[in-house]
Amino acid sequence: MSDYPTLEEMGITSFDEITRYSLRRERDVDVLKIYYQRPKGSLRSRSKKFSFARPRKSIPLEFRGLAEWKDLKDSSPTLQKAVEELSRLTRPETVPSNQDLRTQFLEELDHLEKVMNAKIGELRRQIEELK
Repeated sequence: MSDYPTLEEMGITSFDEITRYSLRRERDVDVLKIYYQRPKGSLRSRSKKFSFARPRKSIPLEFRGLAEWKDLKDSSPTLQKAVEELSRLTRPETVPSNQDLRTQFLEELDHLEKVMNAKIGELRRQIEELK
């Protein structure tokens, strides 16, 4: 029996390589992203993203932008269990400083920029092939 059954059900097996995770909300979906420490040159992905749909609520559209709407505790039970397991796995020992957060955001921004540039280059090559 595993210590992390929910993560295993989600297809995660490299527990020792998990470094951190992030959780955000995109409209009516919770997005969990798990980051891995991979050896240099590894072909395996450095992160995995999971989306969990939130149940539709009968809340009028004009109220959905308010803080109360964002604070609803209606996320998926699977997501809640996964976050609890990830918290045990990553055990943040200290609260990250502003400098740590700044560094993390800059790293994520650099990664996003590389991904976007690669995608733009790929699309440009495809367009050129159509000529």
